[in-house]
Amino acid sequence: MASSESARVAHAGDWSERLRRTAAKLASDPSHANALEAYHAGQEAPATVDGFVSVTSGILRNVTVEPWLPELYGSLLQRGIKARFLLGDYGVYERYASAPSELGTPAPDCFLVYLDAGLLAGDARHDPPEDLADALLGRITAIVGGLVEGTGANVFVTNLAPDPHPPHAVHGDQDPGGWPHIRRTVNAGLTDALSADPRVYILDMDRIVGEYGALRAYDMRMYMTAASPFAVDFLPCLGRAFAAAVAATVLPPKKCVVVDCDNTLWGGILGEDGPEGVAIGTDYPGSAYREFQLFLAGLAHRGFLLALNSKNNEGDVLSFMEDSPEMVLGPADFAASRINWDDKAANLAGLARELNIGLDAMIFIDDSAFECERVKSALPEVQVEQFPANPLDIPRFVSAIRGVERLCVGMDDLARAESIRANANRERLRRETPDLDSFLRSLSIRLTIARQDRAAVRRASELCQRTNQFNLTTRRHGVGDIERFLDEGVVYTMSMRDRFSDYGTIGVAIVDKGSGDRWEIDSFMLSCRAFGRGVEAELLHALLEDAGAAGVRSVGACYVPTGKNRMTRNFFPDNGFSVTERLDGETRFEIRTAAASGGRPESTCEVRRVGSSE
Repeated sequence: MASSESARVAHAGDWSERLRRTAAKLASDPSHANALEAYHAGQEAPATVDGFVSVTSGILRNVTVEPWLPELYGSLLQRGIKARFLLGDYGVYERYASAPSELGTPAPDCFLVYLDAGLLAGDARHDPPEDLADALLGRITAIVGGLVEGTGANVFVTNLAPDPHPPHAVHGDQDPGGWPHIRRTVNAGLTDALSADPRVYILDMDRIVGEYGALRAYDMRMYMTAASPFAVDFLPCLGRAFAAAVAATVLPPKKCVVVDCDNTLWGGILGEDGPEGVAIGTDYPGSAYREFQLFLAGLAHRGFLLALNSKNNEGDVLSFMEDSPEMVLGPADFAASRINWDDKAANLAGLARELNIGLDAMIFIDDSAFECERVKSALPEVQVEQFPANPLDIPRFVSAIRGVERLCVGMDDLARAESIRANANRERLRRETPDLDSFLRSLSIRLTIARQDRAAVRRASELCQRTNQFNLTTRRHGVGDIERFLDEGVVYTMSMRDRFSDYGTIGVAIVDKGSGDRWEIDSFMLSCRAFGRGVEAELLHALLEDAGAAGVRSVGACYVPTGKNRMTRNFFPDNGFSVTERLDGETRFEIRTAAASGGRPESTCEVRRVGSSE
């Protein structure tokens, strides 16, 4: 396509639809030819396309990675991520680690550091010196450390994959100083050395290649002649693994997995087969369904919500779940349920309202093709996964579900599910309390507003990435950006608990200090879990109070409208700010700190301040 035609298509907004169609084609037919087509289309597309997150990835490597790029691009595109790749010179790591800007512009949002084990260790694999493991581990951690120190990007570093033909394999398996043992020692050392860093993630090539099979994964002719190790048929596995890791850092995570019961949680139909006739337990095929329940239980332990959406008699389902000793999950493991004979799409919408989450935060799993298509049609925001009819396919199905990847699990993730569960009790109290003010006081809300809390960097970044509704500017700051604001500005985080639960960190305010007598609020957001409590005013008051104490004469702010944050359009005016400018849809505000402290209503919360202040 000519450049003028590309510009016309991009201007017309057709690129969004074109890339969506390309991603859908890849999903239905993940062939290398389709991946190449997607990659070439991506080279023509503008830098940003509506509906896709743009990510620039730097790749440092000691192999030829150019054949991988179509599969990496296509896998990311299917996740809603439009990628651009900047390749480092072959076999060069340290130079880019010390001077990342040499890789090119724009600066990468993330780095993939690929380490081919055989080329990294070289001849030493055949007769390893005693210090080989330490030397390899030291080199790798130094490279990663340089990237972390010199950039604000996330770093994905591969560990050492199995050899297709390991040297002296039989002897090496017995020798603690042999190459197989050294490779495993380096991999374990990488996990120990890098797991605590909030911007570093290990892409487990040891597992990825091992699952596929090392003999099948490698193309020895290309490996030996062109330092291009992998067979074309293996590249989609690599692409999916990389895309899953990147998606977990840049896309809002799914929050709730909604499942059917019959032929999903268990085999058979409870209403027809009876409790004795359904398959669940340690014998096949019940063992396959039990594995699925164990998978769901694992998600719950990592902070996901579970919910039920089943056409069934509610009493029968709940009795079976409570009474069957073979069930892994019971009614108490589900945050909400719709067990009735109503339309499942309507049930899903009701569950989203009850749990106070968006439809795009839900994954719906059902064995019925009809129900899956019905939900896809009625609620396109919901991720729909059709459960396999053959129980033998359940493990593969589980491993392929998208949206459940979390690179790390924090206390806030675990607190979120408990918070939503507690909301049912909270809503009952609300109905029993005569007015809103009395209700808020009866909750015994306790807020902790922290300033410059470096331990909260990851959570602050997560809220920037995830929060859409109560988010005044929707600026998606990464971990590196938050660290920069900690050094050059002010970062506030607010956590909340009440008589029912601990919400964890639910609010973030980021200040650009600018000149000495004026602050600018760069970002201000509140998790949907805290809506309706009035706590956002407490966070703003703390910020304004600090500004006054620091001798700041005025505080500026802005509201940038999006499709989801309309609820915040009057937040600054309602809290004493005046409009100073309206331009290109953005509204700018200002407040004089001398006037900011007067006229505040009595707080319904207990507020504690921690951290440094001026």
